[in-house]
Amino acid sequence: MTSRTSIGAQPRHSIGSIDAYGEIHSLVGARTSLGNSTGMMPSGTTTTSINNSNSNARNSLMEPTLTIQSSRNSIGHHRMSLLPSVQGSQPSMQPTTPPLPVPQFDSEELTARMQIFTNELNSCIQRIKSRIADGTEQWVQETSELQAMDRSLREELKVAQVQEQAVVKTLKKEKEEASVISKEVQQLTDTHDEVSETKQALMAQVNQLRKEVKAKREAKIAEKKALDEQVLKNRPELATFESVLAVRIVGVKEDHIGFVFTRISEQDWEKEFTVTVDVSHHDFQVSECSPNLPDLDTHLQYLNDTRDFYGFLKRIRKAFIELSKK
Repeated sequence: MTSRTSIGAQPRHSIGSIDAYGEIHSLVGARTSLGNSTGMMPSGTTTTSINNSNSNARNSLMEPTLTIQSSRNSIGHHRMSLLPSVQGSQPSMQPTTPPLPVPQFDSEELTARMQIFTNELNSCIQRIKSRIADGTEQWVQETSELQAMDRSLREELKVAQVQEQAVVKTLKKEKEEASVISKEVQQLTDTHDEVSETKQALMAQVNQLRKEVKAKREAKIAEKKALDEQVLKNRPELATFESVLAVRIVGVKEDHIGFVFTRISEQDWEKEFTVTVDVSHHDFQVSECSPNLPDLDTHLQYLNDTRDFYGFLKRIRKAFIELSKK
């Protein structure tokens, strides 16, 4: 955590101490060399201007407005130093001294150069402020990240402490359970012999039951074989009854018996009239009737009241005959 904090704090000191003064000194040095090469200012005045410019540049890092005002004051100072003395032109009672040399220079060009210097200085200040702002923003961001990491680590530490307490409780509970299980294992070991004896007795019973089941299975097989033989014998008789009575019993689905009547219509003896009875409940129901009989409910009520299936079929056949004649 200490290393990350030092990294975030470093831009706040390095930007103002190295880059800022380096650019300012380069600008002041360029201006000084320009003045000395053109010969527009005396050497003493140039030295004073450089010192004033260095002082104003340092102060401008704190306030751009003071920088511009100081530069303007410096320009006015240079202009006044280059003008001839007013008192020297007036008559005086004191001994006269030779007049100072008046340098020839273009005030507009000097003003333009000073304006360019001022603009470059302001641009430099803006760049320095931008760097400082970027460094400050980065430092704030890194500090926020470190604070968030610190909070996260503290929360994780709390969670770890809670989990440690839970693990301690779990271990204590498991020790108690292990003691209880040891006692139960001892009890199970004591009853092992009894279970073994019981197992032997049950195996003997199982063998006896297997013999009984085998005998019953053989009896069922013999009974089924006899029923199959009886079905083969009954099938011709059933076909004869269906042909004579003109009714056929079919299995529609589970608990549903279908009755198919023929020789009902005089126009077509082979036309089928069907009725399906649901026998899954105590009261019988008709799930399908083709064609539909108008008095079907009356016949169904008769079946439920009398439980006479033979009489019900006779009534249904008679109703189909009457319906076919209409």
